[in-house]
Amino acid sequence: MDILVRLRVVFWACVIGLWGLFMYQYMSRDLAPAPPMRSVKNPFGGVPASGGEPKMTVIPPEVNPPVRTAARGMLAPLSGGLDIRRITAGEETPAERTSADLTEESDPIAEPPPGFAALETRHFVIYEEGMRVSPEIAGQVESLHGNIMLDLAGFSPWTRDKKVFVFFAAGQDTYQKLTGRPAWSGGVASLSERKIYLYKSEEAFGILAHELTHIYFDSFFPARRPSPLWLSEGLATYIQSERGYSTPNWLARNLRLLENGGGFKLTDLVRIDTMQDADEENVRLWYAQAYSVVRFLMRMKAGDAFYVFCKNLRDGIPEHRALFQAYGMPYNKLSSLEYAWRHDLKTGKIATAPR
Repeated sequence: MDILVRLRVVFWACVIGLWGLFMYQYMSRDLAPAPPMRSVKNPFGGVPASGGEPKMTVIPPEVNPPVRTAARGMLAPLSGGLDIRRITAGEETPAERTSADLTEESDPIAEPPPGFAALETRHFVIYEEGMRVSPEIAGQVESLHGNIMLDLAGFSPWTRDKKVFVFFAAGQDTYQKLTGRPAWSGGVASLSERKIYLYKSEEAFGILAHELTHIYFDSFFPARRPSPLWLSEGLATYIQSERGYSTPNWLARNLRLLENGGGFKLTDLVRIDTMQDADEENVRLWYAQAYSVVRFLMRMKAGDAFYVFCKNLRDGIPEHRALFQAYGMPYNKLSSLEYAWRHDLKTGKIATAPR
Protein backbone atom coordinates (compact mmCIF):
# COMPACT_ATOMS: atom_id res chain seq x y z
CA MET A 1 0.00 0.00 0.00
CA ASP A 2 1.29 3.41 -0.91
CA ILE A 3 2.66 5.41 2.02
CA LEU A 4 0.27 8.32 1.31
CA VAL A 5 -2.71 5.99 1.43
CA ARG A 6 -1.51 4.64 4.77
CA LEU A 7 -1.08 8.16 6.13
CA ARG A 8 -4.59 9.06 5.01
CA VAL A 9 -5.96 5.95 6.73
CA VAL A 10 -4.09 6.80 9.96
CA PHE A 11 -5.21 10.45 9.76
CA TRP A 12 -8.89 9.63 9.31
CA ALA A 13 -8.70 6.93 11.96
CA CYS A 14 -7.40 9.57 14.38
CA VAL A 15 -10.10 12.03 13.35
CA ILE A 16 -12.86 9.45 13.80
CA GLY A 17 -11.37 8.33 17.11
CA LEU A 18 -11.22 11.88 18.45
CA TRP A 19 -14.77 12.54 17.26
CA GLY A 20 -15.97 9.37 18.99
CA LEU A 21 -14.19 10.37 22.21
CA PHE A 22 -15.76 13.83 22.07
CA MET A 23 -19.24 12.43 21.51
CA TYR A 24 -18.80 9.93 24.33
CA GLN A 25 -17.78 12.69 26.76
CA TYR A 26 -20.61 14.95 25.58
CA MET A 27 -23.28 12.26 25.86
CA SER A 28 -21.96 10.94 29.15
CA ARG A 29 -22.22 14.46 30.57
CA ASP A 30 -25.76 15.01 29.34
CA LEU A 31 -27.03 11.51 30.13
CA ALA A 32 -25.23 11.08 33.41
CA PRO A 33 -27.35 10.70 36.54
CA ALA A 34 -27.98 13.75 38.66
CA PRO A 35 -25.09 14.80 40.90
CA PRO A 36 -24.87 12.88 44.18
CA MET A 37 -26.81 14.45 47.00
CA ARG A 38 -25.41 15.27 50.38
CA SER A 39 -26.67 13.24 53.29
CA VAL A 40 -29.98 14.73 54.41
CA LYS A 41 -32.51 13.40 56.86
CA ASN A 42 -35.58 14.89 58.44
CA PRO A 43 -34.40 16.31 61.79
CA PHE A 44 -38.00 16.28 62.98
CA GLY A 45 -38.65 12.59 62.32
CA GLY A 46 -40.88 11.21 65.03
CA VAL A 47 -42.02 14.65 66.20
CA PRO A 48 -45.83 14.71 66.49
CA ALA A 49 -47.47 17.31 64.30
CA SER A 50 -49.76 18.64 67.02
CA GLY A 51 -49.50 16.58 70.15
CA GLY A 52 -50.74 13.30 68.68
CA GLU A 53 -49.15 10.43 66.82
CA PRO A 54 -46.41 11.26 64.28
CA LYS A 55 -47.74 11.84 60.76
CA MET A 56 -46.33 10.97 57.39
CA THR A 57 -44.28 13.72 55.80
CA VAL A 58 -46.67 15.65 53.59
CA ILE A 59 -47.12 19.13 52.24
CA PRO A 60 -50.52 19.41 50.62
CA PRO A 61 -50.97 21.41 47.46
CA GLU A 62 -52.81 24.67 47.43
CA VAL A 63 -56.57 24.57 47.19
CA ASN A 64 -56.50 28.27 46.31
CA PRO A 65 -53.12 28.77 44.62
CA PRO A 66 -52.03 32.39 44.56
CA VAL A 67 -53.03 34.84 41.90
CA ARG A 68 -49.85 36.68 41.04
CA THR A 69 -50.23 39.58 43.41
CA ALA A 70 -47.93 40.98 46.05
CA ALA A 71 -49.50 38.84 48.74
CA ARG A 72 -49.28 35.65 46.62
CA GLY A 73 -52.64 34.50 48.00
CA MET A 74 -53.79 32.46 50.97
CA LEU A 75 -53.74 28.71 50.93
CA ALA A 76 -56.78 26.93 52.33
CA PRO A 77 -56.29 23.66 54.23
CA LEU A 78 -56.52 20.19 52.78
CA SER A 79 -57.58 17.26 54.90
CA GLY A 80 -54.84 15.16 56.42
CA GLY A 81 -51.96 17.62 56.55
CA LEU A 82 -50.59 21.08 57.04
CA ASP A 83 -50.53 24.04 54.71
CA ILE A 84 -48.56 27.20 54.15
CA ARG A 85 -49.25 30.77 53.15
CA ARG A 86 -46.81 33.10 51.44
CA ILE A 87 -46.81 36.74 52.48
CA THR A 88 -44.78 39.84 51.75
CA ALA A 89 -43.33 42.41 54.04
CA GLY A 90 -45.22 45.60 54.65
CA GLU A 91 -47.94 44.80 52.10
CA GLU A 92 -45.76 46.17 49.32
CA THR A 93 -47.06 46.38 45.77
CA PRO A 94 -45.84 44.09 42.99
CA ALA A 95 -43.76 46.95 41.58
CA GLU A 96 -41.97 47.23 44.90
CA ARG A 97 -41.36 43.49 45.19
CA THR A 98 -38.47 43.13 42.77
CA SER A 99 -35.43 40.94 42.85
CA ALA A 100 -33.35 44.01 43.70
CA ASP A 101 -33.86 43.43 47.40
CA LEU A 102 -31.95 40.15 47.03
CA THR A 103 -28.77 41.83 45.82
CA GLU A 104 -28.00 44.19 48.68
CA GLU A 105 -24.63 43.72 50.31
CA SER A 106 -25.76 42.80 53.82
CA ASP A 107 -28.76 41.96 55.97
CA PRO A 108 -29.48 43.18 59.47
CA ILE A 109 -29.66 40.19 61.79
CA ALA A 110 -32.85 40.61 63.78
CA GLU A 111 -33.03 39.89 67.49
CA PRO A 112 -34.60 36.49 68.20
CA PRO A 113 -38.23 36.48 69.31
CA PRO A 114 -38.69 36.03 73.08
CA GLY A 115 -37.76 32.48 74.06
CA PHE A 116 -35.81 31.80 70.86
CA ALA A 117 -32.09 31.31 70.28
CA ALA A 118 -30.32 32.32 67.06
CA LEU A 119 -27.47 30.81 65.06
CA GLU A 120 -25.91 32.21 61.90
CA THR A 121 -24.67 29.60 59.40
CA ARG A 122 -23.17 29.94 55.95
CA HIS A 123 -26.51 30.48 54.20
CA PHE A 124 -29.07 30.94 56.98
CA VAL A 125 -29.92 32.65 60.18
CA ILE A 126 -31.77 29.98 62.14
CA TYR A 127 -34.02 30.85 65.05
CA GLU A 128 -35.17 27.98 67.28
CA GLU A 129 -37.39 28.09 70.32
CA GLY A 130 -35.35 27.09 73.34
CA MET A 131 -31.97 27.76 74.90
CA ARG A 132 -29.93 27.08 71.76
CA VAL A 133 -30.21 26.15 68.11
CA SER A 134 -29.73 22.41 67.63
CA PRO A 135 -26.51 21.64 65.69
CA GLU A 136 -28.35 18.77 64.01
CA ILE A 137 -31.09 21.07 62.71
CA ALA A 138 -28.54 23.64 61.54
CA GLY A 139 -26.50 20.96 59.77
CA GLN A 140 -29.48 19.40 58.04
CA VAL A 141 -30.80 22.77 56.87
CA GLU A 142 -27.39 23.56 55.34
CA SER A 143 -27.29 20.10 53.73
CA LEU A 144 -30.74 20.70 52.29
CA HIS A 145 -29.49 23.98 50.84
CA GLY A 146 -26.57 22.16 49.23
CA ASN A 147 -28.91 19.62 47.68
CA ILE A 148 -31.21 22.31 46.31
CA MET A 149 -28.29 24.23 44.83
CA LEU A 150 -27.39 21.20 42.69
CA ASP A 151 -30.39 22.24 40.60
CA LEU A 152 -30.96 25.91 41.39
CA ALA A 153 -27.54 27.57 41.80
CA GLY A 154 -27.89 29.38 38.48
CA PHE A 155 -31.24 30.85 39.50
CA SER A 156 -30.16 32.35 42.81
CA PRO A 157 -26.54 33.55 42.78
CA TRP A 158 -27.47 35.97 45.57
CA THR A 159 -27.28 33.07 48.06
CA ARG A 160 -23.51 33.53 48.14
CA ASP A 161 -24.02 36.83 49.96
CA LYS A 162 -27.59 36.85 51.26
CA LYS A 163 -29.10 34.62 53.91
CA VAL A 164 -32.53 33.11 54.46
CA PHE A 165 -34.14 33.48 57.89
CA VAL A 166 -35.79 30.33 59.26
CA PHE A 167 -37.84 30.31 62.45
CA PHE A 168 -38.56 26.96 64.14
CA ALA A 169 -41.18 27.11 66.88
CA ALA A 170 -41.26 24.18 69.27
CA GLY A 171 -44.97 23.67 68.84
CA GLN A 172 -48.10 24.88 67.17
CA ASP A 173 -49.14 27.23 69.99
CA THR A 174 -45.97 29.31 69.79
CA TYR A 175 -46.12 29.29 66.01
CA GLN A 176 -49.68 30.64 66.03
CA LYS A 177 -48.80 33.36 68.54
CA LEU A 178 -45.77 34.34 66.46
CA THR A 179 -47.51 34.43 63.09
CA GLY A 180 -51.23 34.81 63.81
CA ARG A 181 -51.97 31.89 61.52
CA PRO A 182 -54.94 29.50 62.05
CA ALA A 183 -54.67 25.99 63.43
CA TRP A 184 -54.46 24.30 60.03
CA SER A 185 -51.40 26.30 58.97
CA GLY A 186 -48.07 24.48 58.96
CA GLY A 187 -45.85 27.36 57.92
CA VAL A 188 -45.70 30.87 56.57
CA ALA A 189 -43.10 32.38 54.24
CA SER A 190 -42.18 35.86 53.03
CA LEU A 191 -40.50 35.73 49.64
CA SER A 192 -39.27 39.32 49.66
CA GLU A 193 -37.88 39.15 53.20
CA ARG A 194 -36.61 35.59 52.71
CA LYS A 195 -38.25 34.45 55.95
CA ILE A 196 -39.87 31.10 56.69
CA TYR A 197 -41.78 30.35 59.89
CA LEU A 198 -42.46 26.73 60.86
CA TYR A 199 -43.11 24.61 63.88
CA LYS A 200 -41.50 21.27 64.53
CA SER A 201 -43.42 18.41 62.98
CA GLU A 202 -42.80 15.71 60.42
CA GLU A 203 -44.26 18.05 57.82
CA ALA A 204 -41.84 20.87 58.62
CA PHE A 205 -38.83 19.67 56.65
CA GLY A 206 -40.92 19.07 53.54
CA ILE A 207 -42.45 22.52 53.85
CA LEU A 208 -38.97 23.99 54.27
CA ALA A 209 -37.65 22.31 51.10
CA HIS A 210 -40.73 23.39 49.13
CA GLU A 211 -40.63 27.00 50.29
CA LEU A 212 -36.86 27.40 49.95
CA THR A 213 -37.33 26.42 46.31
CA HIS A 214 -39.87 29.20 45.89
CA ILE A 215 -37.52 31.74 47.47
CA TYR A 216 -34.57 30.62 45.35
CA PHE A 217 -36.40 30.12 42.05
CA ASP A 218 -39.04 32.85 42.13
CA SER A 219 -36.38 35.49 42.82
CA PHE A 220 -35.06 34.77 39.30
CA PHE A 221 -38.18 36.43 37.86
CA PRO A 222 -38.98 40.14 38.14
CA ALA A 223 -42.16 41.35 39.82
CA ARG A 224 -43.55 42.55 36.50
CA ARG A 225 -43.26 39.03 35.09
CA PRO A 226 -43.50 36.48 37.96
CA SER A 227 -42.62 32.84 37.53
CA PRO A 228 -45.41 30.81 35.87
CA LEU A 229 -47.47 29.08 38.53
CA TRP A 230 -47.13 25.59 36.99
CA LEU A 231 -43.36 25.95 36.71
CA SER A 232 -42.88 27.35 40.21
CA GLU A 233 -45.10 24.79 41.95
CA GLY A 234 -43.93 21.90 39.79
CA LEU A 235 -40.29 22.70 40.53
CA ALA A 236 -40.95 23.18 44.25
CA THR A 237 -42.63 19.77 44.42
CA TYR A 238 -39.78 18.25 42.38
CA ILE A 239 -37.12 19.66 44.72
CA GLN A 240 -39.15 18.69 47.77
CA SER A 241 -39.29 15.10 46.56
CA GLU A 242 -35.91 14.71 44.85
CA ARG A 243 -33.64 16.78 47.08
CA GLY A 244 -35.56 17.01 50.34
CA TYR A 245 -36.62 13.35 50.59
CA SER A 246 -40.17 14.43 51.39
CA THR A 247 -42.49 13.08 48.72
CA PRO A 248 -46.12 14.13 49.27
CA ASN A 249 -48.28 11.10 50.01
CA TRP A 250 -50.87 12.10 47.37
CA LEU A 251 -48.34 12.19 44.53
CA ALA A 252 -48.01 8.53 43.53
CA ARG A 253 -51.75 7.99 43.06
CA ASN A 254 -52.09 11.05 40.85
CA LEU A 255 -49.06 10.07 38.79
CA ARG A 256 -50.79 6.77 38.06
CA LEU A 257 -53.82 8.72 36.83
CA LEU A 258 -51.53 10.62 34.46
CA GLU A 259 -49.95 7.39 33.24
CA ASN A 260 -53.44 6.16 32.35
CA GLY A 261 -54.09 9.23 30.21
CA GLY A 262 -55.62 11.53 32.82
CA GLY A 263 -54.71 15.10 33.54
CA PHE A 264 -54.92 18.41 31.70
CA LYS A 265 -53.90 19.42 28.23
CA LEU A 266 -50.52 21.09 28.52
CA THR A 267 -51.84 24.26 26.89
CA ASP A 268 -54.43 24.46 29.67
CA LEU A 269 -51.99 23.51 32.44
CA VAL A 270 -49.63 26.40 31.69
CA ARG A 271 -52.43 28.97 31.47
CA ILE A 272 -53.79 28.30 34.96
CA ASP A 273 -52.72 30.94 37.46
CA THR A 274 -55.43 30.35 40.04
CA MET A 275 -57.67 27.47 41.07
CA GLN A 276 -60.03 29.53 43.18
CA ASP A 277 -63.01 27.28 42.53
CA ALA A 278 -61.17 23.99 41.91
CA ASP A 279 -61.91 20.96 44.05
CA GLU A 280 -59.25 19.14 46.05
CA GLU A 281 -58.82 16.23 43.65
CA ASN A 282 -58.27 18.46 40.61
CA VAL A 283 -55.78 20.59 42.52
CA ARG A 284 -53.73 17.54 43.48
CA LEU A 285 -53.87 16.23 39.93
CA TRP A 286 -52.73 19.63 38.64
CA TYR A 287 -49.80 19.65 41.07
CA ALA A 288 -48.82 16.11 40.11
CA GLN A 289 -48.86 16.99 36.41
CA ALA A 290 -46.86 20.19 36.96
CA TYR A 291 -44.33 18.16 38.96
CA SER A 292 -44.15 15.45 36.31
CA VAL A 293 -43.67 17.85 33.40
CA VAL A 294 -40.96 19.77 35.27
CA ARG A 295 -39.28 16.50 36.18
CA PHE A 296 -39.29 15.50 32.52
CA LEU A 297 -37.71 18.82 31.51
CA MET A 298 -35.11 18.50 34.27
CA ARG A 299 -34.28 14.88 33.47
CA MET A 300 -33.72 15.38 29.75
CA LYS A 301 -30.26 16.60 30.81
CA ALA A 302 -29.72 18.64 27.67
CA GLY A 303 -26.91 20.74 29.14
CA ASP A 304 -28.32 24.00 30.51
CA ALA A 305 -31.55 23.70 28.53
CA PHE A 306 -33.83 23.99 31.57
CA TYR A 307 -32.09 27.18 32.68
CA VAL A 308 -32.32 28.61 29.15
CA PHE A 309 -36.01 27.72 29.02
CA CYS A 310 -36.69 29.55 32.30
CA LYS A 311 -34.56 32.52 31.25
CA ASN A 312 -36.54 32.79 28.02
CA LEU A 313 -39.80 32.81 29.96
CA ARG A 314 -38.37 35.43 32.30
CA ASP A 315 -37.54 37.57 29.27
CA GLY A 316 -41.13 37.38 28.02
CA ILE A 317 -40.69 34.84 25.22
CA PRO A 318 -43.85 32.73 24.63
CA GLU A 319 -43.76 29.17 25.98
CA HIS A 320 -43.47 27.40 22.62
CA ARG A 321 -40.61 29.62 21.43
CA ALA A 322 -38.87 29.46 24.80
CA LEU A 323 -39.09 25.67 24.64
CA PHE A 324 -37.74 25.43 21.10
CA GLN A 325 -34.85 27.81 21.74
CA ALA A 326 -33.85 25.79 24.81
CA TYR A 327 -34.42 22.20 23.68
CA GLY A 328 -34.52 22.37 19.89
CA MET A 329 -36.49 19.99 17.69
CA PRO A 330 -38.92 18.34 18.04
CA TYR A 331 -39.94 20.66 20.88
CA ASN A 332 -41.22 23.52 18.76
CA LYS A 333 -44.69 23.57 20.32
CA LEU A 334 -46.33 22.54 23.55
CA SER A 335 -48.19 19.67 21.93
CA SER A 336 -44.84 18.11 20.98
CA LEU A 337 -43.66 18.37 24.57
CA GLU A 338 -46.91 16.82 25.76
CA TYR A 339 -46.56 13.90 23.36
CA ALA A 340 -42.97 13.22 24.45
CA TRP A 341 -43.81 13.59 28.14
CA ARG A 342 -46.81 11.24 27.96
CA HIS A 343 -44.77 8.72 25.99
CA ASP A 344 -42.13 8.84 28.71
CA LEU A 345 -44.78 8.28 31.39
CA LYS A 346 -45.43 4.90 29.77
CA THR A 347 -41.86 3.93 28.84
CA GLY A 348 -40.01 5.44 31.80
CA LYS A 349 -36.84 5.97 29.82
CA ILE A 350 -36.14 9.53 30.96
CA ALA A 351 -38.04 10.49 34.08
CA THR A 352 -39.55 7.46 35.75
CA ALA A 353 -41.32 8.69 38.87
CA PRO A 354 -40.52 7.02 42.22
CA ARG A 355 -43.09 4.78 43.79
